[in-house]
Amino acid sequence: MYNTYSTYATTGTSSYLTVVGIISLLVAIAATVLAFIFIVPEKKKEKLNAFGKFLHKTVNFKYLIIEKILQALYIFSTAYVILYGFFMLFYVQKGFYGNHWYGGYGILVIILGPIAVRLGYEALMMGILLVKNVISINNRLSDKDESKNEDLFDMPEIPVKKPKETPVVEENATTDNFCTKCGAKLDENGKCPNCDK
Repeated sequence: MYNTYSTYATTGTSSYLTVVGIISLLVAIAATVLAFIFIVPEKKKEKLNAFGKFLHKTVNFKYLIIEKILQALYIFSTAYVILYGFFMLFYVQKGFYGNHWYGGYGILVIILGPIAVRLGYEALMMGILLVKNVISINNRLSDKDESKNEDLFDMPEIPVKKPKETPVVEENATTDNFCTKCGAKLDENGKCPNCDK
């Protein structure tokens, strides 16, 4: 009786996990398609709300999460090494030849441990900062390209200079039609509207 129940429970669990796996696969495919339609494209970015813009930046790798994770791990590792070395100062092990104090090792761990941790994380961060700077440069270049909105295969427009318009002079116009004091146009009687009031 126990074997039958155990077999039934195992069969039920495996069929449940199979169904859950298939449903998860289908929902993941649908979510991927929807993300590529509504979140990933750059032209959809302006229409998204704050959470949508966060998702857009996340799926397009506009920022790096690993940088913050490595910073937290660096702080944790440095604190751990210093504390481990500190507690080694108080550790004495009894051995065959007498007591052995580990304080010397503790001092070395306190001094050299943070340096070793820093060097290791700096090596990792150099690669991450390089990628971060490339992303920043790429974003600046894409902003400039969007403002130009040029196609690679379009011919550039050649600027055409328009000829300067020459003022049209009436045939009857003479310099006598203007006031010699203020330059205003004279009326029909030959009087200046400003000076002859």
